[in-house]
Amino acid sequence: MNEKVNKKVLLASGIFAVIFASCLLLLGIFEGIVFLMKENISFIRAGERWSADGDPYAVITLYTEESGGVSLDQIGQWAFSMDAALLESSVTPKEGARSWTYCAATENTLQVSGPKGSTAAQTMAVSGDFFVFHPMTFTYGSAFLNDTSNPMGVVLDRELAWKVFGAENIIGMTVEVSGQEFTVVGVVEKESNTGVYAYTYGERPRMYMSCAGYSKIAGNVNITMFETALPNAVSSFGRNIFDRVVRMNEETSVVLEASDRFSLRNRFNNMKSLDYSWIRENKIAFPYWENEAKVADFRCAVMMVFEVIFTAAGVTSMLLSFILLRLSGYTFTDTLKNTWRKIEDKRKSAPCKQKKLTSANRLQKGGKRRGKPTASPSDRME
Repeated sequence: MNEKVNKKVLLASGIFAVIFASCLLLLGIFEGIVFLMKENISFIRAGERWSADGDPYAVITLYTEESGGVSLDQIGQWAFSMDAALLESSVTPKEGARSWTYCAATENTLQVSGPKGSTAAQTMAVSGDFFVFHPMTFTYGSAFLNDTSNPMGVVLDRELAWKVFGAENIIGMTVEVSGQEFTVVGVVEKESNTGVYAYTYGERPRMYMSCAGYSKIAGNVNITMFETALPNAVSSFGRNIFDRVVRMNEETSVVLEASDRFSLRNRFNNMKSLDYSWIRENKIAFPYWENEAKVADFRCAVMMVFEVIFTAAGVTSMLLSFILLRLSGYTFTDTLKNTWRKIEDKRKSAPCKQKKLTSANRLQKGGKRRGKPTASPSDRME
């Protein structure tokens, strides 16, 4: 090492370099946790499941208060207007396919009766491609595809199946809801029995039915959730289409873009409003998957506080490390030159050592030959 190098200043530079590397590692860990949170919330990836070619999609959802819900006819008008708006923007579907998808839903508690007994079940009345947005593991049977395929078909979770039937292989059997008989077409498992999902899912068993079937019980269906997966080749394209078509009272509704909620910009904005994140300004009853996502939003906002701190510490440490390195007098160029010089010295000294060894060996051999005793003339005569 160059004698002019200040070793103490160089050591301080190294310490700051270690701090910088540690901050980078912690930032990587936090980003990995965010990625896992995003992967565990399935409805965010509805666009990926819908797109056959892997094109980018925006998942955008409208939630409303029960008093501000809309009718199925209104949902149909929105769907028609959405098709027209996409065609105007030159988004044309492939033959026999649709360029976008949607679902609508409302939630209520209904009494469900079966051969074994009766119990209150949290019931989700759905239309459209609900099971594309919310894929479930079917232990038996399958989902109803839309309102007209099987309006009297229902899907039960395993807990509800055991409570009203005492079994789960019950496909084709019927349950009674408000005097109407419905056929069980599928039995599903919870996505998880632990963590946030288990808490937001609730303690009551669940049933899923079509809006057409629900209308036979309740009459008019009051939709409180409208969920879409729209093409989004250009940033904000899908959101602009949605906002152009869907117009609601902002005091009784909220529009959320799920596919963007874990972006760096959105997490940073959530961090800035962290103090007010739990304040409710409306009476919207969010479904369990959205409540799970909101908990993830809060956790990401908390982690973003630490990410900002670690980023500031990392940048500061990097700058201090660089400045102290320059002040220490140490340069990588000198190190490379010194290393190269040592290599060259070793290479040049290697033949000299070899010559010395060869000469020494020859002298040793010659000495042995010279040291051998010879017979005197008198000895030879004898």
